[in-house]
Amino acid sequence: MSETTMQRDVIATLDSHFQQRKQQVPVLAQRAEAEGITAITSRKDMIPLLFPHTTYKSYPESLIAKGQWANMNRWIDSVSTHRVTDVDVSGVTDVDGWIEALEAAGHLVSSSSGTSGKGSFLNKSMRDREANMQNMIDGLSEMGLAPERTWHVIPVGPDTGQSAHVAMRDMIIDKYRRPDGIPLFEGTPPTGHHRYMARLQAMRRAMADGTAAPDEVAAFEAEGQARAAEQERRLHHWADHILARPTERIFFNSQFTQLFRLVEILREKGAKDGDITGANALTVGGGLKGNTLPDDYQDQIFRMLNIAPERFFHYYSMQELNLRMPRCLGGRYHVPDEIVLFVLDKDGEKLAEPDGGTVTGRAAFFDTTVDGRWGGTISGDRITVDLGDCPCGRPGETVLPDIARFTDLGNDDKITCAGTMDAYVRGFIEE
Repeated sequence: MSETTMQRDVIATLDSHFQQRKQQVPVLAQRAEAEGITAITSRKDMIPLLFPHTTYKSYPESLIAKGQWANMNRWIDSVSTHRVTDVDVSGVTDVDGWIEALEAAGHLVSSSSGTSGKGSFLNKSMRDREANMQNMIDGLSEMGLAPERTWHVIPVGPDTGQSAHVAMRDMIIDKYRRPDGIPLFEGTPPTGHHRYMARLQAMRRAMADGTAAPDEVAAFEAEGQARAAEQERRLHHWADHILARPTERIFFNSQFTQLFRLVEILREKGAKDGDITGANALTVGGGLKGNTLPDDYQDQIFRMLNIAPERFFHYYSMQELNLRMPRCLGGRYHVPDEIVLFVLDKDGEKLAEPDGGTVTGRAAFFDTTVDGRWGGTISGDRITVDLGDCPCGRPGETVLPDIARFTDLGNDDKITCAGTMDAYVRGFIEE
Protein backbone atom coordinates (compact mmCIF):
# COMPACT_ATOMS: atom_id res chain seq x y z
CA MET A 1 0.00 0.00 0.00
CA SER A 2 1.42 3.40 -0.99
CA GLU A 3 1.88 6.19 1.56
CA THR A 4 -0.83 8.24 -0.17
CA THR A 5 -3.27 5.34 0.02
CA MET A 6 -2.41 4.81 3.68
CA GLN A 7 -3.06 8.49 4.43
CA ARG A 8 -6.44 8.35 2.68
CA ASP A 9 -7.32 5.30 4.77
CA VAL A 10 -6.31 7.11 7.97
CA ILE A 11 -8.44 10.15 7.11
CA ALA A 12 -11.42 7.96 6.23
CA THR A 13 -11.07 6.11 9.54
CA LEU A 14 -10.87 9.37 11.51
CA ASP A 15 -13.92 10.77 9.75
CA SER A 16 -15.91 7.58 10.35
CA HIS A 17 -15.21 7.79 14.09
CA PHE A 18 -15.98 11.49 14.12
CA GLN A 19 -19.34 11.08 12.37
CA GLN A 20 -20.37 8.45 14.92
CA ARG A 21 -19.02 10.05 18.08
CA LYS A 22 -20.32 13.56 17.44
CA GLN A 23 -23.80 12.06 17.76
CA GLN A 24 -22.86 10.51 21.11
CA VAL A 25 -20.38 12.76 22.96
CA PRO A 26 -22.00 16.12 23.80
CA VAL A 27 -18.78 18.11 24.24
CA LEU A 28 -17.40 16.83 20.92
CA ALA A 29 -20.58 17.92 19.12
CA GLN A 30 -20.35 21.39 20.65
CA ARG A 31 -16.67 21.72 19.84
CA ALA A 32 -17.21 20.64 16.22
CA GLU A 33 -20.08 23.08 15.78
CA ALA A 34 -18.05 25.95 17.23
CA GLU A 35 -15.16 25.17 14.87
CA GLY A 36 -17.43 24.64 11.87
CA ILE A 37 -16.12 21.12 11.31
CA THR A 38 -18.60 18.77 9.67
CA ALA A 39 -16.16 16.20 8.28
CA ILE A 40 -12.52 15.17 8.63
CA THR A 41 -10.77 15.79 5.33
CA SER A 42 -7.19 16.10 6.62
CA ARG A 43 -5.16 15.52 9.77
CA LYS A 44 -5.33 19.25 10.44
CA ASP A 45 -9.12 19.04 10.78
CA MET A 46 -8.64 16.76 13.78
CA ILE A 47 -6.48 19.12 15.83
CA PRO A 48 -9.28 21.35 17.23
CA LEU A 49 -11.25 18.19 18.09
CA LEU A 50 -8.57 16.51 20.17
CA PHE A 51 -9.44 16.79 23.87
CA PRO A 52 -6.70 18.17 26.16
CA HIS A 53 -5.86 15.65 28.88
CA THR A 54 -7.13 18.22 31.40
CA THR A 55 -10.66 17.81 30.00
CA TYR A 56 -11.06 14.72 32.17
CA LYS A 57 -10.44 16.74 35.31
CA SER A 58 -12.49 19.79 34.28
CA TYR A 59 -15.21 19.30 36.90
CA PRO A 60 -15.49 21.99 39.60
CA GLU A 61 -13.90 20.61 42.77
CA SER A 62 -16.82 22.04 44.72
CA LEU A 63 -19.06 19.30 43.28
CA ILE A 64 -17.08 16.68 45.18
CA ALA A 65 -16.62 18.83 48.26
CA LYS A 66 -20.39 19.41 48.46
CA GLY A 67 -21.35 15.86 47.46
CA GLN A 68 -23.20 16.94 44.31
CA TRP A 69 -22.98 13.53 42.67
CA ALA A 70 -25.86 14.08 40.23
CA ASN A 71 -23.89 17.02 38.82
CA MET A 72 -20.77 14.85 38.68
CA ASN A 73 -22.88 12.48 36.59
CA ARG A 74 -23.76 15.35 34.26
CA TRP A 75 -20.10 16.33 34.03
CA ILE A 76 -18.82 12.88 33.06
CA ASP A 77 -21.84 12.37 30.79
CA SER A 78 -20.77 15.38 28.71
CA VAL A 79 -17.53 13.63 27.72
CA SER A 80 -18.97 10.10 27.46
CA THR A 81 -20.32 7.99 24.64
CA HIS A 82 -22.85 6.12 26.78
CA ARG A 83 -25.31 8.09 28.91
CA VAL A 84 -24.59 8.45 32.61
CA THR A 85 -27.22 10.87 33.88
CA ASP A 86 -29.66 8.14 34.93
CA VAL A 87 -27.19 6.38 37.26
CA ASP A 88 -28.59 6.27 40.81
CA VAL A 89 -26.28 8.19 43.18
CA SER A 90 -28.78 8.70 46.01
CA GLY A 91 -26.70 6.71 48.48
CA VAL A 92 -23.28 8.04 47.45
CA THR A 93 -21.20 9.77 50.12
CA ASP A 94 -17.74 10.07 48.51
CA VAL A 95 -15.79 9.62 45.27
CA ASP A 96 -15.24 5.91 45.84
CA GLY A 97 -18.99 5.41 46.23
CA TRP A 98 -19.64 7.45 43.08
CA ILE A 99 -17.27 5.29 41.06
CA GLU A 100 -18.86 2.13 42.47
CA ALA A 101 -22.31 3.38 41.45
CA LEU A 102 -21.10 4.11 37.92
CA GLU A 103 -19.38 0.73 37.63
CA ALA A 104 -22.51 -1.05 38.81
CA ALA A 105 -24.25 0.55 35.81
CA GLY A 106 -21.52 -0.58 33.38
CA HIS A 107 -19.39 2.60 33.35
CA LEU A 108 -15.89 1.36 34.24
CA VAL A 109 -14.39 4.65 35.31
CA SER A 110 -10.62 4.97 35.09
CA SER A 111 -9.21 7.45 37.55
CA SER A 112 -5.85 8.99 38.28
CA SER A 113 -4.42 8.72 41.75
CA GLY A 114 -4.46 12.47 42.18
CA THR A 115 -0.97 12.35 43.73
CA SER A 116 0.03 15.49 41.87
CA GLY A 117 -3.23 17.36 42.42
CA LYS A 118 -6.77 17.12 41.07
CA GLY A 119 -7.76 13.65 39.94
CA SER A 120 -9.11 12.83 36.50
CA PHE A 121 -11.98 10.46 35.64
CA LEU A 122 -12.48 8.76 32.27
CA ASN A 123 -15.55 6.75 31.35
CA LYS A 124 -14.64 3.37 29.91
CA SER A 125 -16.79 0.50 28.75
CA MET A 126 -16.27 -3.24 28.98
CA ARG A 127 -15.09 -3.09 25.36
CA ASP A 128 -12.39 -0.65 26.42
CA ARG A 129 -11.26 -2.90 29.25
CA GLU A 130 -11.24 -5.98 27.04
CA ALA A 131 -9.22 -4.15 24.37
CA ASN A 132 -6.75 -2.98 26.99
CA MET A 133 -6.25 -6.43 28.49
CA GLN A 134 -6.03 -8.18 25.12
CA ASN A 135 -3.43 -5.61 24.05
CA MET A 136 -1.34 -6.53 27.11
CA ILE A 137 -1.46 -10.22 26.19
CA ASP A 138 -0.65 -9.42 22.54
CA GLY A 139 2.32 -7.28 23.55
CA LEU A 140 3.71 -9.93 25.88
CA SER A 141 3.19 -12.65 23.26
CA GLU A 142 4.94 -10.63 20.57
CA MET A 143 8.07 -10.42 22.70
CA GLY A 144 8.00 -14.17 23.34
CA LEU A 145 6.00 -14.29 26.57
CA ALA A 146 2.87 -16.04 25.37
CA PRO A 147 0.32 -16.90 28.09
CA GLU A 148 1.50 -20.13 29.71
CA ARG A 149 0.68 -21.15 33.26
CA THR A 150 4.32 -21.95 34.00
CA TRP A 151 5.34 -18.86 36.00
CA HIS A 152 5.30 -17.68 39.54
CA VAL A 153 3.51 -14.33 39.39
CA ILE A 154 4.35 -11.46 41.74
CA PRO A 155 2.12 -8.36 41.52
CA VAL A 156 4.45 -6.23 43.64
CA GLY A 157 1.81 -3.67 44.61
CA PRO A 158 0.59 -1.72 46.40
CA ASP A 159 -3.00 -2.83 45.90
CA THR A 160 -5.21 0.22 45.31
CA GLY A 161 -8.40 -1.80 45.02
CA GLN A 162 -9.32 0.08 41.82
CA SER A 163 -11.22 -2.24 39.51
CA ALA A 164 -9.02 -1.64 36.44
CA HIS A 165 -5.90 -2.55 38.42
CA VAL A 166 -7.58 -5.58 39.94
CA ALA A 167 -8.83 -6.78 36.54
CA MET A 168 -5.35 -6.53 34.98
CA ARG A 169 -3.68 -8.23 37.95
CA ASP A 170 -6.22 -11.07 37.95
CA MET A 171 -5.94 -11.53 34.20
CA ILE A 172 -2.15 -11.94 34.37
CA ILE A 173 -2.45 -14.32 37.32
CA ASP A 174 -5.06 -16.36 35.43
CA LYS A 175 -3.02 -16.52 32.20
CA TYR A 176 0.50 -16.98 33.58
CA ARG A 177 0.54 -18.29 37.18
CA ARG A 178 1.46 -21.94 37.64
CA PRO A 179 -0.93 -24.04 39.76
CA ASP A 180 1.64 -24.25 42.59
CA GLY A 181 2.64 -20.61 42.25
CA ILE A 182 3.86 -18.33 45.03
CA PRO A 183 0.88 -17.58 47.29
CA LEU A 184 -0.53 -14.10 47.00
CA PHE A 185 -0.08 -11.65 49.85
CA GLU A 186 -3.14 -11.66 52.09
CA GLY A 187 -3.18 -8.24 53.71
CA THR A 188 -5.82 -5.78 54.74
CA PRO A 189 -8.33 -5.37 51.88
CA PRO A 190 -7.86 -1.90 50.35
CA THR A 191 -10.73 0.51 50.87
CA GLY A 192 -11.46 4.12 50.06
CA HIS A 193 -8.55 4.84 47.71
CA HIS A 194 -9.96 8.13 46.45
CA ARG A 195 -11.22 9.07 49.87
CA TYR A 196 -7.69 8.66 51.21
CA MET A 197 -6.10 10.59 48.32
CA ALA A 198 -8.59 13.43 48.77
CA ARG A 199 -7.76 13.58 52.47
CA LEU A 200 -4.05 13.52 51.62
CA GLN A 201 -4.42 16.54 49.34
CA ALA A 202 -6.57 18.41 51.85
CA MET A 203 -4.10 17.69 54.67
CA ARG A 204 -1.16 18.87 52.57
CA ARG A 205 -2.96 22.14 51.87
CA ALA A 206 -3.94 22.57 55.51
CA MET A 207 -0.39 21.91 56.70
CA ALA A 208 0.99 24.33 54.11
CA ASP A 209 -1.30 27.18 55.20
CA GLY A 210 -1.05 26.37 58.89
CA THR A 211 -4.70 25.46 59.46
CA ALA A 212 -4.19 21.75 60.24
CA ALA A 213 -4.94 20.86 63.85
CA PRO A 214 -2.22 18.81 65.61
CA ASP A 215 -4.57 15.90 66.35
CA GLU A 216 -5.69 15.80 62.71
CA VAL A 217 -2.08 15.72 61.53
CA ALA A 218 -1.23 12.97 64.03
CA ALA A 219 -4.22 10.84 62.97
CA PHE A 220 -3.45 11.21 59.29
CA GLU A 221 0.25 10.47 59.78
CA ALA A 222 -0.71 7.33 61.70
CA GLU A 223 -2.89 6.16 58.81
CA GLY A 224 -0.10 6.86 56.33
CA GLN A 225 2.37 4.91 58.45
CA ALA A 226 -0.07 1.99 58.65
CA ARG A 227 -0.40 1.93 54.87
CA ALA A 228 3.38 2.09 54.44
CA ALA A 229 3.83 -0.74 56.95
CA GLU A 230 1.31 -2.85 55.02
CA GLN A 231 3.31 -2.36 51.84
CA GLU A 232 6.53 -3.28 53.65
CA ARG A 233 4.90 -6.51 54.83
CA ARG A 234 3.83 -7.19 51.26
CA LEU A 235 7.36 -6.69 49.94
CA HIS A 236 8.91 -8.87 52.67
CA HIS A 237 6.38 -11.59 51.76
CA TRP A 238 7.53 -11.51 48.14
CA ALA A 239 11.23 -11.31 49.07
CA ASP A 240 11.04 -14.40 51.30
CA HIS A 241 9.37 -16.41 48.55
CA ILE A 242 11.88 -15.24 45.92
CA LEU A 243 14.79 -16.33 48.11
CA ALA A 244 13.11 -19.70 48.70
CA ARG A 245 13.09 -20.45 44.94
CA PRO A 246 15.98 -18.47 43.37
CA THR A 247 16.20 -20.63 40.23
CA GLU A 248 12.50 -20.68 39.29
CA ARG A 249 10.88 -18.32 36.77
CA ILE A 250 9.01 -15.34 38.17
CA PHE A 251 6.88 -12.85 36.27
CA PHE A 252 6.92 -9.49 38.06
CA ASN A 253 4.22 -6.85 37.57
CA SER A 254 5.06 -3.57 39.22
CA GLN A 255 6.04 0.06 39.19
CA PHE A 256 9.71 0.86 39.45
CA THR A 257 9.50 2.55 42.85
CA GLN A 258 8.06 -0.53 44.57
CA LEU A 259 10.35 -2.85 42.61
CA PHE A 260 13.45 -0.94 43.71
CA ARG A 261 12.34 -1.19 47.35
CA LEU A 262 11.93 -4.95 46.84
CA VAL A 263 15.54 -5.11 45.64
CA GLU A 264 16.65 -3.18 48.73
CA ILE A 265 14.83 -5.67 50.97
CA LEU A 266 16.43 -8.61 49.16
CA ARG A 267 19.84 -7.05 49.84
CA GLU A 268 18.89 -6.52 53.48
CA LYS A 269 18.14 -10.24 53.66
CA GLY A 270 21.58 -11.09 52.30
CA ALA A 271 20.94 -11.52 48.57
CA LYS A 272 23.61 -10.44 46.10
CA ASP A 273 23.60 -9.86 42.34
CA GLY A 274 23.76 -13.28 40.68
CA ASP A 275 22.05 -15.19 43.49
CA ILE A 276 18.69 -15.17 41.66
CA THR A 277 19.10 -17.11 38.42
CA GLY A 278 15.57 -17.82 37.19
CA ALA A 279 14.82 -16.47 33.71
CA ASN A 280 12.52 -13.83 35.18
CA ALA A 281 10.28 -11.38 33.32
CA LEU A 282 8.89 -7.95 34.10
CA THR A 283 6.20 -5.60 32.92
CA VAL A 284 6.05 -2.09 34.34
CA GLY A 285 3.33 0.54 34.21
CA GLY A 286 3.52 4.19 35.22
CA GLY A 287 6.48 6.38 36.05
CA LEU A 288 8.22 7.21 39.29
CA LYS A 289 5.20 9.18 40.60
CA GLY A 290 7.42 11.96 41.89
CA ASN A 291 9.77 9.61 43.75
CA THR A 292 13.54 9.92 43.45
CA LEU A 293 15.62 6.83 42.73
CA PRO A 294 19.34 6.38 41.90
CA ASP A 295 20.31 7.05 38.30
CA ASP A 296 21.06 3.35 37.78
CA TYR A 297 17.90 2.06 39.48
CA GLN A 298 16.84 0.01 36.46
CA ASP A 299 20.24 -1.66 36.18
CA GLN A 300 20.14 -2.51 39.90
CA ILE A 301 16.69 -4.08 39.51
CA PHE A 302 17.61 -6.08 36.42
CA ARG A 303 20.86 -7.39 37.94
CA MET A 304 19.30 -8.49 41.21
CA LEU A 305 16.17 -10.06 39.67
CA ASN A 306 17.94 -11.47 36.58
CA ILE A 307 15.69 -9.74 34.06
CA ALA A 308 17.16 -9.69 30.54
CA PRO A 309 16.08 -6.99 28.04
CA GLU A 310 14.17 -9.51 25.95
CA ARG A 311 12.05 -10.40 29.00
CA PHE A 312 11.22 -6.81 29.91
CA PHE A 313 7.91 -5.60 28.46
CA HIS A 314 8.10 -1.82 28.65
CA TYR A 315 5.77 0.51 26.81
CA TYR A 316 4.58 4.07 26.43
CA SER A 317 0.91 4.70 27.11
CA MET A 318 -1.49 6.67 29.29
CA GLN A 319 -4.93 6.17 30.77
CA GLU A 320 -6.56 8.01 27.86
CA LEU A 321 -5.44 5.16 25.56
CA ASN A 322 -6.54 1.55 25.47
CA LEU A 323 -3.42 0.46 23.62
CA ARG A 324 0.28 0.51 24.40
CA MET A 325 3.26 1.50 22.30
CA PRO A 326 5.72 -1.33 23.03
CA ARG A 327 9.44 -0.64 23.29
CA CYS A 328 11.72 -2.65 21.04
CA LEU A 329 15.23 -3.81 21.94
CA GLY A 330 16.51 -0.66 20.25
CA GLY A 331 14.82 1.40 22.96
CA ARG A 332 12.13 2.94 20.73
CA TYR A 333 8.35 2.85 21.17
CA HIS A 334 6.38 1.53 18.21
CA VAL A 335 2.99 3.07 17.43
CA PRO A 336 0.37 0.38 16.67
CA ASP A 337 -1.76 0.68 13.54
CA GLU A 338 -4.88 1.34 15.65
CA ILE A 339 -3.41 4.58 17.02
CA VAL A 340 -3.02 7.73 14.92
CA LEU A 341 -0.13 9.81 16.28
CA PHE A 342 -0.04 13.60 16.08
CA VAL A 343 2.97 15.71 17.07
CA LEU A 344 1.76 19.23 17.82
CA ASP A 345 3.43 22.49 18.73
CA LYS A 346 3.79 23.23 22.45
CA ASP A 347 0.41 25.01 22.64
CA GLY A 348 -1.40 22.18 20.86
CA GLU A 349 -2.63 24.43 18.06
CA LYS A 350 -0.99 23.00 14.95
CA LEU A 351 1.20 20.18 13.69
CA ALA A 352 4.86 20.59 14.63
CA GLU A 353 7.33 21.07 11.80
CA PRO A 354 9.70 18.15 11.08
CA ASP A 355 13.44 18.74 11.33
CA GLY A 356 15.13 16.35 8.97
CA GLY A 357 13.83 12.89 9.72
CA THR A 358 12.43 13.69 13.15
CA VAL A 359 9.77 15.91 14.67
CA THR A 360 9.59 17.12 18.28
CA GLY A 361 6.53 18.50 20.03
CA ARG A 362 3.48 17.76 22.15
CA ALA A 363 2.19 14.20 21.85
CA ALA A 364 -1.43 13.74 20.77
CA PHE A 365 -3.25 10.58 19.78
CA PHE A 366 -6.41 9.11 18.35
CA ASP A 367 -7.02 5.58 19.61
CA THR A 368 -9.49 3.93 17.26
CA THR A 369 -10.36 1.23 19.82
CA VAL A 370 -11.79 3.66 22.41
CA ASP A 371 -15.49 3.05 22.99
CA GLY A 372 -16.61 4.90 26.13
CA ARG A 373 -15.34 8.35 25.07
CA TRP A 374 -13.99 10.29 22.14
CA GLY A 375 -10.69 8.66 21.19
CA GLY A 376 -8.69 11.83 20.57
CA THR A 377 -6.47 13.33 23.27
CA ILE A 378 -3.68 15.89 23.65
CA SER A 379 -1.19 14.82 26.28
CA GLY A 380 1.13 16.72 28.60
CA ASP A 381 4.18 14.99 27.09
CA ARG A 382 6.95 16.29 24.86
CA ILE A 383 8.15 13.60 22.48
CA THR A 384 10.49 13.20 19.53
CA VAL A 385 9.36 10.95 16.70
CA ASP A 386 11.59 9.36 14.07
CA LEU A 387 9.63 9.39 10.83
CA GLY A 388 11.72 6.66 9.21
CA ASP A 389 11.96 2.96 9.88
CA CYS A 390 13.37 1.69 13.16
CA PRO A 391 16.87 0.16 13.26
CA CYS A 392 15.25 -2.94 14.80
CA GLY A 393 13.83 -3.65 11.34
CA ARG A 394 10.17 -2.89 11.98
CA PRO A 395 8.63 -0.29 9.68
CA GLY A 396 6.77 2.82 10.76
CA GLU A 397 7.31 5.89 12.90
CA THR A 398 8.74 5.43 16.37
CA VAL A 399 8.75 7.50 19.53
CA LEU A 400 12.28 8.03 20.85
CA PRO A 401 12.91 7.31 24.55
CA ASP A 402 13.52 10.88 25.71
CA ILE A 403 9.86 11.45 26.69
CA ALA A 404 9.29 14.22 29.23
CA ARG A 405 6.35 16.01 30.80
CA PHE A 406 6.25 19.71 29.99
CA THR A 407 5.78 20.43 33.69
CA ASP A 408 8.98 18.50 34.52
CA LEU A 409 10.87 20.61 31.96
CA GLY A 410 10.01 23.78 33.88
CA ASN A 411 7.44 24.77 31.28
CA ASP A 412 3.82 25.74 31.76
CA ASP A 413 1.72 22.82 30.53
CA LYS A 414 -0.69 25.16 28.79
CA ILE A 415 -2.81 23.86 25.92
CA THR A 416 -4.53 26.73 24.14
CA CYS A 417 -7.95 25.13 23.78
CA ALA A 418 -8.08 23.77 27.34
CA GLY A 419 -9.93 26.78 28.75
CA THR A 420 -12.51 26.63 25.99
CA MET A 421 -13.10 22.92 26.55
CA ASP A 422 -13.53 23.53 30.29
CA ALA A 423 -16.11 26.21 29.52
CA TYR A 424 -18.08 23.78 27.33
CA VAL A 425 -18.12 21.24 30.14
CA ARG A 426 -19.20 23.78 32.76
CA GLY A 427 -22.03 24.76 30.45
CA PHE A 428 -23.40 21.22 30.50
CA ILE A 429 -23.33 21.16 34.30
CA GLU A 430 -25.05 24.52 34.63
CA GLU A 431 -27.81 23.83 32.12
